Amino acid sequence: MKITIAILIVLLLASNAFWLYQAVDTGVTLSYRDQQTYELEETRKQLMATLPDIAIHATKDGIIAAASKHTDQEVFEKEGCIWVGWIGFKFDESNKLKSVSPSWSYGEKDPCYPAF
Repeated sequence: MKITIAILIVLLLASNAFWLYQAVDTGVTLSYRDQQTYELEETRKQLMATLPDIAIHATKDGIIAAASKHTDQEVFEKEGCIWVGWIGFKFDESNKLKSVSPSWSYGEKDPCYPAF
């Protein structure tokens, strides 16, 4: 009887150790995932803000043609933005690139999402 109780105690401790390891491992994995998501979002923001400065001498048609090479979706215009795949381009009156937007908005100020 004592051996059975000792075996059950060892199994209980091993099971608890396993579940503790699983909980810590899940926490670490979620932390890495959240950090990667944060870094990707900051990279997206930086790229979207930098592209109009890089394309200062590019034409509207040239920008649309370059973006169209990397998607098989149709180009369309909606609310003053030209959408090429997952990217929205806003041009000023002289057809210079004013801003670049992703296909989603998290409530940030964005020219292609005037409601925000």
